[in-house]
Amino acid sequence: MNKTLLATLLLSAIFSSTSFAAEQSTTETETYSPSEPLVLTPVVTEENDASLVEDAPKFDDTMHYFVGITGGMADLSLDVNTGTDKLQSPDASGFFGADIGFYTAGGKGRIYYSYQKMSGESDHNDKKAIDTDVSLHLVSADYIFRADETINPFVGAHVGYMNADSKGDGYGSYKQSGPLLGMQAGVAWRMSDHFTAEVGARHSATQSKEQEAWSGSNTKSDLKSITTFYMSANYRF
Repeated sequence: MNKTLLATLLLSAIFSSTSFAAEQSTTETETYSPSEPLVLTPVVTEENDASLVEDAPKFDDTMHYFVGITGGMADLSLDVNTGTDKLQSPDASGFFGADIGFYTAGGKGRIYYSYQKMSGESDHNDKKAIDTDVSLHLVSADYIFRADETINPFVGAHVGYMNADSKGDGYGSYKQSGPLLGMQAGVAWRMSDHFTAEVGARHSATQSKEQEAWSGSNTKSDLKSITTFYMSANYRF
């Protein structure tokens, strides 16, 4: 009798312990089962976030000086009349020059002085007849679009002064000088905070009224306009 009672109590204790462990395991499983899919979110700090963005070179709110060199092709519109024949205008030829000036605050405009030197040859009966050397002194002002971007189109106008020296065997010689008016346009590429490259075109019109006589002959001429297509490299301080 006692043995039977003892066995019954022992079985009851084992069964109760097993049931409790099973219930606890089920509760823990329900507690830690995710109700939503696990998503890993990367940690973004200010340092690695800034490294993903490459800022374009920008102008600040102060004035900056710059210097530059320029070169390209020049087309001289020169009428030469020998009395019996009219010579061809010079063929397009190379030119070189230099610029110095400043950008306004914010980089939306610039004012600069340019010196340019060029020459041309006028032919007669398929032979070189006249050499013309021209030097220009220009003061230009440009308006720059998209100043906060890397690529900047621009338009502008200029005033200046021209000196031209023409001469040829059998034709005599002639010097022409006078004021110029004109305009320019182009596109600049801001490669860094200091270096800029640009391409553009400039047209300058002389203010002469008529052809002038040369010394030593009956030749007359008039340099009417100058058109240049150029590339420049600038350094901004």
